[in-house]
Amino acid sequence: MRNLKKVLEKYNVEVKVPRLLTDYEKEIGKEDGYSNFFIRDPFFTVGHFLIEGSLKFPHRRNEILPVRNILAMESDNNKCLYLSIPKPDISKGQYSEDGPFLEGGDVLVLDQTIFVGRSGLASNEIGIRWMRNLVSNFGYKVVEVPLHHTILHLDCAMSLVREGLMIVCEEALLDGIPEQFKGWDKIYVTLEDSSRLATNGLPINENVYITDHEFKCIGVELEKRGIKVE
Repeated sequence: MRNLKKVLEKYNVEVKVPRLLTDYEKEIGKEDGYSNFFIRDPFFTVGHFLIEGSLKFPHRRNEILPVRNILAMESDNNKCLYLSIPKPDISKGQYSEDGPFLEGGDVLVLDQTIFVGRSGLASNEIGIRWMRNLVSNFGYKVVEVPLHHTILHLDCAMSLVREGLMIVCEEALLDGIPEQFKGWDKIYVTLEDSSRLATNGLPINENVYITDHEFKCIGVELEKRGIKVE
């Protein structure tokens, strides 16, 4: 994490670090466990919306707490709309499938189109419907992307490196690559590599992309296309 922070700051990216879960927060999560590691999934942004999601795994549902003060501050400073999807229905038990579930890793935004993945492991139909009902009032279109049952999130199946270039696992996309990417240059990865997060990199800007050392093959392909790989 410290190394990643250094890389981001090298490219003049401001880094804000969430606090840790408190002893009390960990105590109330002891039955299901707790997570304080992934900041990608508990929230996401769409235009001027700052949205708290709803995570499916019970041990992850309080993941939003350590970053909430930062989100509130950013909302105040930038005059964006800060809202949250309803908490999941647990009337049938803690592990009810009803949701709504909507996770940041499933949400990819391209101009006025929002792609939302659904594999059965995270975001669900009710969560996607909530999103569609919200953003359709502001000129956005929501495209549901069915995923292979072993893929957690949409960002584990495809990554938008820059306009016209993507990394994608075609086998992970049950309905194929969305038509919006028909003319894009594509770097393909296998389902096995996709399940190991091969597409789960981070584009800092149009010319710089961060990925794991394990996926040097992706780095080689990106460098052929003029992308600096960290």
